[in-house]
Amino acid sequence: MSKKHKVIIVPGLGDETSAIRLFTNHWRSHGLEPVIHSVGWHDDKNNFKSKLQNIVKLIDKFSKEGSTVSLLGVSAGGSAVLNAFIEQKDRIHRVVNICGRLRAGTQKGFRSFEARTSSSPAFAQSIILCESSESKLSKSDRSKVMTVRAMFGDELVPSDTAVLKGAYNTRIPTPEHIFSIGMALTILSKPIILFIQSQ
Repeated sequence: MSKKHKVIIVPGLGDETSAIRLFTNHWRSHGLEPVIHSVGWHDDKNNFKSKLQNIVKLIDKFSKEGSTVSLLGVSAGGSAVLNAFIEQKDRIHRVVNICGRLRAGTQKGFRSFEARTSSSPAFAQSIILCESSESKLSKSDRSKVMTVRAMFGDELVPSDTAVLKGAYNTRIPTPEHIFSIGMALTILSKPIILFIQSQ
């Protein structure tokens, strides 16, 4: 790969930037440069639109530098990067959602939309925007998107809310939310890396 390939990674509500940086460091040996971008899910600026514009500015910066740009969202970051892709489709090479909720869903109780977004109004706004904007994605757009979810159950994100019709929807042989994310970025990262590299 002759020119730089930046992968903007948006963490989830826990904002585990250090862990994600550590987990994706080996991606550099595959010609990918991870850029961890914290949106600040719990800060005072709880308007998601301003957080989305910060991602768009980063895409713009790297594009102008001549880099190939891909997006990867972890957990809550999944809807955020899909929203950024919808705004900047022509500038994005690939998009990956790892265990991220992309729509509200119909679940009740602990896994409901209301329960899972109660700590972050911005996260709720991101999901609502993602679901309402999904129709803007063409068949070609969807082919640029990969979703990854846990095969043996995710206690936080229901499987049917983490997939996108027409995308490359895949499962990894793991249980649980945090464990699945860690495995997807490390030991089981090869399919994701190959997808991001693909032409």
